[in-house]
This record gives sequence, C-alpha cells and structure tokens, in this order.
Amino acid sequence: MLEVHIITSANRHLYQRELDEHHQIRHRIYIEELRWPGLTPRGDNREYDQFDTNDAVYLLGIEAGRVVGGLRLVPTTGPHLIGDVFARFAEQRGVPRAPSIAEWTRIFVIPERREEHTGSKIGSTVIASMIEYGLREGLSGISVLMNTFWLPKFLNYGWRVRPLGLPDVHEGEWLIAVLIDVTPDALAGVRRDRGLEQRSALVQRGPVRPFIPGASHVPAVA
Repeated sequence: MLEVHIITSANRHLYQRELDEHHQIRHRIYIEELRWPGLTPRGDNREYDQFDTNDAVYLLGIEAGRVVGGLRLVPTTGPHLIGDVFARFAEQRGVPRAPSIAEWTRIFVIPERREEHTGSKIGSTVIASMIEYGLREGLSGISVLMNTFWLPKFLNYGWRVRPLGLPDVHEGEWLIAVLIDVTPDALAGVRRDRGLEQRSALVQRGPVRPFIPGASHVPAVA
C-alpha cells in the first residue's frame, strides 16, 4: 500500500535511508533521464540544489519500504525557485511571498511505476497528499513553475490556478508559473478526477516542524 510520508527537519533522522534514496532517484530522473542543463552533477549520483535546506518539507511516496514518488515544498518567505531564479515568470502578478504559501518543486515518480497514457496513480496520490498536507498546515496557496502541459490537468481537477505571468520558453520547454489555491474542493477534485480513494495516504512519524512558524497541526499518527 502506498503511503506518503511527511518529512521535515524535526523527523529527518527517522528517514535517512529514504531521503538518500530520494536524492539518488532525483539524480536518475533530472540529470540522467531529463538532462536538465542547469543541474551540476556532484559525482556521487545524488541530486541536491540550493533549496534542499532545513526549511524544506519532503512528501515521499513509500511502498513496501521503497521510495516510488515524491515532491518538495519550501517556504516562499525565504529563498525559493521562482523568487530567486525565475522571477521573470511572475512579472504580471509578482512573486507570491507569505508564510501560508509554499512552493512546490521536484515532483517525481520512478520510471518503472509510470503508467502510459493514463497518468501515474502514484503521482496523483502524492499530489493529492500535497493538498491534504497544505490543508492540515493551514496553507492558502502553493506556487509552482511548471511545464504548460500540467495546466489542463489541474483545471480538470477543478483547481483554481492563477497564472503569475505569461508562459515563456526556457531550455526549449514552455513553462508557466502559477499559484494554486489550497481548499477542500481542490483535494476532493483531484481525488475524483484521478479515481483515488477518499482515505488519507499521509503518514507522520515522530514530531514534524509546522510549515507556518508557530502554527499547530494534528498529532503524529503511525
């Protein structure tokens, strides 16, 4: 059964193997498979960037003890991809910066678990878990710089997606920066469109750091 584990600076010591595996998968996907030109190999077959900090939250999809998918959320009040690298994609509305807004980056599903033509249920479950995590943490929005092919998918979920600027080409791909509203309807919409179970896939082990400093959230669950 797929579980999506919440990993913050407060409980990373419980996930050292899984986090290392996730960085190896990121290298496999973003450097070896996609060959993103802006990424510099470290020589250890692991991919990190400047936003893998203590403030980062990782939502890792784990199945039978193996990392099969995941994504990263970082606060927009500090350094983040749109604000520090790609602000030109937010020239119309400006870069969203607020304690209640997270930036979403580094989503992945391992290649052998991607279903052709239908979209990955693992990826969909991780995305739904991101919205659920946002709700429990009191987030109002999630910003993301994404390939434009994601836009109709999100609209099919019934999400409110607000472009921050005009689409533009970067390294041969059309990208757009958007702000996604975090609402119960957004969670219900992705579950309905992707045929996901209504039960939560989120798992919290040990105490986690609240995304919004000083905020409270639900107790830890097994």
